Amino acid sequence: MILLTALYFGGAAITIWFLRTPADVTLFWPAAGLAYAMVLLFGLRYAFAIAMAQALLHLLLVPAPPVFVGFSICSNALATVVACLYVRSRRKTLQLRTDDGLLLLRGALLLCVISAGIGSTGMLVAKMIPSSDVPRVYLQWALGDLLGISALTPSVLLLITRKQLRKLHSGVNRVRLREYLSWVVIMGVGLLVIIPIAYQGGLYPLAGVIVPVVLLLWSAIRFPPLFTALATSVATFTLAMILGLGIDGFRRPETLADTSMLMATLVVISTIPILLAASFYERHVVMAALHVRATRDPLTGLLNRDAFEEQARLVLASHNGDVSLLYIDLDNFKLINDAASHAAGDEMLRHVARLVKAEFGDDAWLAHSGGDEFTVLCKQTAAAATVPGRRLLAAIENMRVAWQGSNLRTTASIGIVTCTAPQASFDELLSQVDAACHEAKELGGNRLLVAGLNEERLDTRNRMMQSALNVREALDQRQFALWCQPVVDLRAAGDGRAHFEILLRWRDAQDHLHPPASLIAAAERFRLGPRLDRYVLSALLNWLEAHPQTLPLIRQCNLNLGAATLADDEFGDYFATRLQRSNLLPEQLCLEITETSVVRDLGRTRHFIQRMREMGCRFALDDFGTGFCSFSYLRDLQVDYLKIDGSFVRDVDQSPLSEAIVRSITEIAHLLGMRAVAEQVENDAQLACLRDLRVDFAQGYLFQRPLPIEEFFARPGSTFAFDAST
Repeated sequence: MILLTALYFGGAAITIWFLRTPADVTLFWPAAGLAYAMVLLFGLRYAFAIAMAQALLHLLLVPAPPVFVGFSICSNALATVVACLYVRSRRKTLQLRTDDGLLLLRGALLLCVISAGIGSTGMLVAKMIPSSDVPRVYLQWALGDLLGISALTPSVLLLITRKQLRKLHSGVNRVRLREYLSWVVIMGVGLLVIIPIAYQGGLYPLAGVIVPVVLLLWSAIRFPPLFTALATSVATFTLAMILGLGIDGFRRPETLADTSMLMATLVVISTIPILLAASFYERHVVMAALHVRATRDPLTGLLNRDAFEEQARLVLASHNGDVSLLYIDLDNFKLINDAASHAAGDEMLRHVARLVKAEFGDDAWLAHSGGDEFTVLCKQTAAAATVPGRRLLAAIENMRVAWQGSNLRTTASIGIVTCTAPQASFDELLSQVDAACHEAKELGGNRLLVAGLNEERLDTRNRMMQSALNVREALDQRQFALWCQPVVDLRAAGDGRAHFEILLRWRDAQDHLHPPASLIAAAERFRLGPRLDRYVLSALLNWLEAHPQTLPLIRQCNLNLGAATLADDEFGDYFATRLQRSNLLPEQLCLEITETSVVRDLGRTRHFIQRMREMGCRFALDDFGTGFCSFSYLRDLQVDYLKIDGSFVRDVDQSPLSEAIVRSITEIAHLLGMRAVAEQVENDAQLACLRDLRVDFAQGYLFQRPLPIEEFFARPGSTFAFDAST
């Protein structure tokens, strides 16, 4: 309050130079601008300082009739309060933008109208002016206040809020010191040039004012708004003193018209640069916000994926030392989203982002790559980067996030790859570190793995990922072909109809056929199994529908399904709908599922088997004996066949253990009303042993190698009655 009183008093005291008689009205009232800004910033109660300073001014410096003193105090304090109330009613928080600048200008006009009305009325009541001078006094009073506000209010507002402005919008304008110095020198020379022009007695001395005006526009475009506001205040004050007081050869305005034109000109000079600066600043802020939105992740504040990759490529292209790339993936993060909500997951990600910042700081590039993944690029060796990496693992494991009465926790897996000059490409590094991270996750998670220390496992994973890409390509290009291998009844001769299993072959880009074992494994690992099984089912039924003459020749067709397919409810719907449209009877179809897929999700498997059996399909449990080999769940599974894995069949005639396993599986199958099927039968000795063990069916090279489905149904004689003894 004391400071505002002193500042207002000082600003008002300066204007005494403009007065020639007590009845004069000052051409420039900077105290109005100071009071307007301070009351806006600190509250209406500070209007009391205006009244105190105005009373001291009349008491000490500008004596006036007692009647007028009350009007004078009221004109300044009351007008400021009303103007501030108007501004605050429309904007609670002022920002540096054009709309707020125009709002301040409207408030300033309201202040000037009220202040001039009260002040001119007071001078008339105190008989300081005749009634004929009221319009002149009113106009000069209003313009003096307006000039003071336009010259000082922006500077005071920006000067007091400069820290917040710098904090919110740092880096909007960055200008070199040389340009600042050049501007100051030119402005000083421009103001000094006006004086000799005036002394020359030229007709157009005011033409020199154009130099400060141009420089203020330059400042508005190039420099920060605070600099522009302060420069405008200084330039306006200087011009007001020189022109208004008639200093150094300038003629002081005598008539009302001259005074009004001069003050209006100064108001325009002091207003336009500020509005222009606000406009440019607002545009810069919007551009900066768009840049942040384009480069920053809104959830964590870290770089987003695109911005990180751009920075990483620049670093790899310019840095000659060691560079390490870390890939951080949270373990089982989906459980948090599913169990606690995605909002809880977002809160967890924010906490993890803070931990990543705390460990790697400002010396590294940090990014939230998407989902539950983070990436870090630092100029360190793998050994050096491993230290904060392991600390980060421990910090994430110990972190607890409070959420709705419970504590959420998680762990992470981290992969690290390091390269030295000449640097590898970013894409290559990202592939290596991603493989290392996923390898760490598959080893149980909550661990850190450095690429290059376990090359064999990482190479295997890379080959698996390449196989997954090949699966997608083969599905898109329909490069899989259907082959068939017969399943032979060892109990009796065939009835002329085919019992066979559908097998796949992959045709590569060079039109070579390959067994797709690696591709099928990759499809299961990378969740492409349901799509692959849909393709096989659709291709089989389409072929049979295109060759209806083959349908009577089919006794049973075996079709393999993967583990992920059994858990896919949409596949069950698709399967039922597609089979209903087909000419193939459900009784002619046997679905083969593996023992490991059954154990993975026994509940879903039971539901799937029950649904398909209600349609009439049969089931076979494939590769039996290689999984958990728990006979307890067999009682609950409604399967028709147990297919004994070929690893036991190949040694059945030589290994007592294999023989015992085959015998046990066969006896269990018969006890449960199932049939035993031996796979990979290759010679007569194996066949004889299987018949002695009472195995029901067999398939393998001994009977027939797999054939394309077209050749399988086009064999000479068109008979499928295989003799098990040949």
